[in-house]
Amino acid sequence: MPTQSPDKMATELLHLHDELAANNSNTDARKKKKAQHALNRLNFLEAVMETVPVGVVMADADGQIVYGNSHVEKMVGHKVILSDDVTSYGEWISYHADGRRVESHEYPLARVIEGNQDHAEIDVHYQRGDGTRFWLRIIGEPVLNGDGERIGATVALIDIDEERRLREAQNILIAELNHRVKNAFSVVKSIVSQSLRKMSIHRNIRETIDQRLNAYATAHSKLVGTTWDRAGIEEVANDVLEPIGGGRIKTSGPATELPSRQALSLSMALYELATNAVKYGALSVPDGIVKLTWEQHDTPESSTLELHWVESGGPAAEKPSETGFGSFITGRALEAETGGKIDTIFGSGGYEWHLTMLQQMEEQAPQ
Repeated sequence: MPTQSPDKMATELLHLHDELAANNSNTDARKKKKAQHALNRLNFLEAVMETVPVGVVMADADGQIVYGNSHVEKMVGHKVILSDDVTSYGEWISYHADGRRVESHEYPLARVIEGNQDHAEIDVHYQRGDGTRFWLRIIGEPVLNGDGERIGATVALIDIDEERRLREAQNILIAELNHRVKNAFSVVKSIVSQSLRKMSIHRNIRETIDQRLNAYATAHSKLVGTTWDRAGIEEVANDVLEPIGGGRIKTSGPATELPSRQALSLSMALYELATNAVKYGALSVPDGIVKLTWEQHDTPESSTLELHWVESGGPAAEKPSETGFGSFITGRALEAETGGKIDTIFGSGGYEWHLTMLQQMEEQAPQ
């Protein structure tokens, strides 16, 4: 196991290369002995670098590549190219995802040495010595001496071909799952619609149920189409509210994500709040507006999330004499799913709805 960090070893390797270059031309016996000691140390460090399970390439302050371990050669299928400077890195043949050839200045070594970046990274479709290609991640950082001055740069080369293949396969599976989910919801809607029609249920009720199924299907489809396990509040809110509010529902808050179960419940609650505002609240009149805001409060022990739905410019809010499905979705159901507390205000200025909950970092089964 290496006894020093790769950064320290890279610094010493570059220093030893410079020392050897300075001493090899000197005939003084003492200098020759010092050069031999530096060479031995260099051989030792290069041997240690061979134990690092990634490809490593180093360049000096002028951009000349002075070292590459054997992992590089195994991955790229050719000898390490000792490019003269940052303008000649194009000798390493690779391509962007869109098929464009990666130019010299785009490689992390050039961006660190010439562009003075502290960190540079790129994924490329690298062309091996035999003409085949594979996906390669190149990560570059500067090498500093004891005074904090840049004396070169080093890059790590990581084979991500399998990672890319798995990601593509996952995207195909997600697309297929999304398609099946949409089909399943279409079948459910058809069954429900036909059953209610045979029961002579009023058309408005049928349309309400159909719209609720559409809202749930849209939210579910959005989750399947992205990260699946989490969704951003702003994205969920905009997807649900924009078609209903037509720009009269203003949203604002920090970038915050929710686990998928909570995101689905919130999307349904927002749908009920918005449709209720259209029927009876602020959005039932031309000048009414709604503000949906959220804020996060962090402590060493936990993180609390607050959401506020505030209507204004519409009729006074009156507490209903009886509660229905919508009240259940925006109240007890959401409290049960989030473990939070909901407060409602029926005021002369309009309806208000407030949710306070502990933020979950991972998906959890409801208690």
